[in-house]
Amino acid sequence: MVEDIKLSMTSSKVNWPSVIRNFRMSKRLKQAALAADLGVTQAMISRWENGDSEPPERIKRRMAELVQDAFVIAPAPTWVDLVSLNPSVEFVTDSMGMIKAISLGALDLFGVRRSEIEGRNIRNFLGGDFTEALEQLRAEGMFQNNLAFAQTMGSLEVNVSSGMQSLLCDFIHWPRISEARTVYCIHSGATLDEKRYSARLEERGEKVVLRRTF
Repeated sequence: MVEDIKLSMTSSKVNWPSVIRNFRMSKRLKQAALAADLGVTQAMISRWENGDSEPPERIKRRMAELVQDAFVIAPAPTWVDLVSLNPSVEFVTDSMGMIKAISLGALDLFGVRRSEIEGRNIRNFLGGDFTEALEQLRAEGMFQNNLAFAQTMGSLEVNVSSGMQSLLCDFIHWPRISEARTVYCIHSGATLDEKRYSARLEERGEKVVLRRTF
């Protein structure tokens, strides 16, 4: 997995302005701080982010290492526990759709107990546009490091013991790599009323927005 990421990150297909800028912003680094880490000047970082020039191979390899390390921000039990305690709607799935963790907010929304849903396939509980979007994310390479993150909007059908519910939701999805190098996807979302959903969809322009790593 690590070698695959390094190879893809050093290929000619990589959008280096996006990779460098997104990494720096995600780590809340100023250009000068990243420049110091890479052993270059702040002006060089600015040129790379603006697309005026491309980083040399040494910098590409170092950026691949930094991006890989950024995926493993904390051991899996730590971020899984954080998801489990989250009061908003959030859950974690693997590439086959098995639920690794689910938040308190999602449990309340779905009306189920944790033992009833964790370790089972998400398709047993959810449907609508949401599951169609998950299939698209899987096909687009969410679990192969092809996507930095994605945003999806649409219907979320919740099939629980109390009956079928249909909700309008806005989700963001991003990959996380465990210490065992297994890739999971965190899905974090919010339910919207029709007015807010229509306004947000009009602003975004499309239901599925993909942000690629290359």
